[in-house]
Amino acid sequence: MTKKEQYLEVLKTFNESVTILKWAKRVVEMYPTVLEKMTIKELVSGLSLKVSDGEFSNILVENCKPYRRVQYVSTVVKNSLISKARVKDIELILVESKVNQDINKSTELDRYRLEEFMNIVKQLNRDFKLNFQIHYTHSLLRENKLGKHHVNNFEVLTEPHSKLKKDAQKRFSIEEQKAYIKRIISIHLMIRKDIELDLTDEVLDMLLERLTKVY
Repeated sequence: MTKKEQYLEVLKTFNESVTILKWAKRVVEMYPTVLEKMTIKELVSGLSLKVSDGEFSNILVENCKPYRRVQYVSTVVKNSLISKARVKDIELILVESKVNQDINKSTELDRYRLEEFMNIVKQLNRDFKLNFQIHYTHSLLRENKLGKHHVNNFEVLTEPHSKLKKDAQKRFSIEEQKAYIKRIISIHLMIRKDIELDLTDEVLDMLLERLTKVY
C-alpha cells in the first residue's frame, strides 16, 4: 500500500469531515513510523498541498472558516455531488430569467418598492457591518407554485437563517420583521465595538420606518 493509499484509508475512518490536522494526527496514530521521516507539521503541510493540488480524487473539501475540512467520499457519491452542483449552477440561469420576467411584468410602484427594499438592505449591511440578505418566502423555482420576484415575497434574513427557513413558511409580519432585525443588530453590537453607538438607534429607526412603508 502506498503512502497516498494509507492516508486515504485513515480518512475513511472518520464519519464526518475533519481538519487536515486531525487527519494527520490519526495518520500518526495508525502509522507511527511516519514520524521517523517527518514532523507532524511537515505531514500536515504535505497533506494540505496534496489536497490543494487535487491529488486525492476521492476527497470532498469544505472551505470552512477558519480551517478547511476534508472528508472521504466514494466515486459514486462524489459524482452525485458534482451532478447536483451542476444542476445548482444551471438554476442560477433560470432564477435570473425569472427575476427579469417578473420585473418586466411589474408596475412602476412595484419597481419603486423593489428598489427601495434592496437599498434598505444594503444600507443596513453598510451601516451595521452585517450581511443581511433578501429571502424569498416562496422560492422562484418551486415545483408546484412559483414564487415571484416581488416585495410581497421578500423577507430580510441573515444567510444562515435564510438557509434554515423552509420554503413557503409563513412570511414575517412587518412587526416580526422589525423585531428580528433589531434583535440581530443588538447581538451584533455586543461584539462589534467599532460601530458608532450614538447613531445606531436613530439610523435604525429611520431605516425601519422606510421598510414599513414598502413592506
